[in-house]
Amino acid sequence: MTASPETPQVSATQPLGGALTRWFTVQVRRRLLLAIAASFALPYLIGEFFKQFVQPGLHNDAVRGQMLIDFIVIGAILFSLTLVLTWLIGSWITAVMKGPRVEADSFPVDAPRLRSDNDDRG
Repeated sequence: MTASPETPQVSATQPLGGALTRWFTVQVRRRLLLAIAASFALPYLIGEFFKQFVQPGLHNDAVRGQMLIDFIVIGAILFSLTLVLTWLIGSWITAVMKGPRVEADSFPVDAPRLRSDNDDRG
C-alpha cells in the first residue's frame, strides 16, 4: 500500500513524526535569522546613537550615563530575543495542531445527508 504524497510516513528515526523539525521550513529559517539579527542590531545601533549625546561636559556623569544606556540595550536585546522565542513556540504549536495535512475535515453541513427509511425525524 503506497501513501499519498500529502501524508508523510512516520519512521523509527523520527519518533514524533518530524513534528519537531518538519515545520522548520526554509522560509521560517530565513525569518528566524532576520529576527535574531534585528534583535541584536537594532537595540545596539540605537544605543550607540544615544551614547553619542552623553559626553563629558554635556552630561554630569557621562560614564554612568553610558553604562545606563548599555544596560537598557542589553535588556532590549534580551526582551526581543524572548519575543522571537515566543514566536517560534507559537509557530511550532500551530504546525503541530494543523498536522501534516493542510486541508480540514468537511463540515457536517457541507456533506450531503442520507435519509434512512427508519428515520422518524421530520
